[in-house]
Amino acid sequence: MQKSFRRILALAAVVAMAAFATAASAALTEQQVATLKAAATADPTAAALMSSADDVALAAWFNAPDPAGCIVWRPDVPISEANAAMVWTEVDTLTVGKARIWEWLRLVNTLDYRQASIRQGINDAFAGLTTRAQVINTGKRTATRAEKALSTGACTNAAPSIMSFFGSISFGDASLIRS
Repeated sequence: MQKSFRRILALAAVVAMAAFATAASAALTEQQVATLKAAATADPTAAALMSSADDVALAAWFNAPDPAGCIVWRPDVPISEANAAMVWTEVDTLTVGKARIWEWLRLVNTLDYRQASIRQGINDAFAGLTTRAQVINTGKRTATRAEKALSTGACTNAAPSIMSFFGSISFGDASLIRS
């Protein structure tokens, strides 16, 4: 009974963190708007779009993949993607403790790789196994221009950046950035 109660509490905490992360990406802060405006002003194409007040094209510019290929940690990896990356024969080789780590990570439907504890759990559970690299790689992707501007880190495959914003810039957002 006590073990089930602890599991429920742990799951509730993880779900609350995921809801907070999703809500955090919903609206741009004043600082984020200023950062995006500076990034657009520094690029000749985006600066021209700002001058012509073409908010739809400016939004598309922000939503395009970063041309330098900035790699970021994904905040929204479905557990099914992580499971698809598994080498299932390696699961049999896990110790009870390592298997428990993966079991706890799988209690949620979505993994937020921006959280160091998620990445550490995967590293701890699958150290030395092919599965580790494959499951870690499901948490990486190329950032958009907006996401890159609003992230911190090296932007490399070896050291992906952490995004403070993820998602798309709307033409309304672009209008706000431009003004």
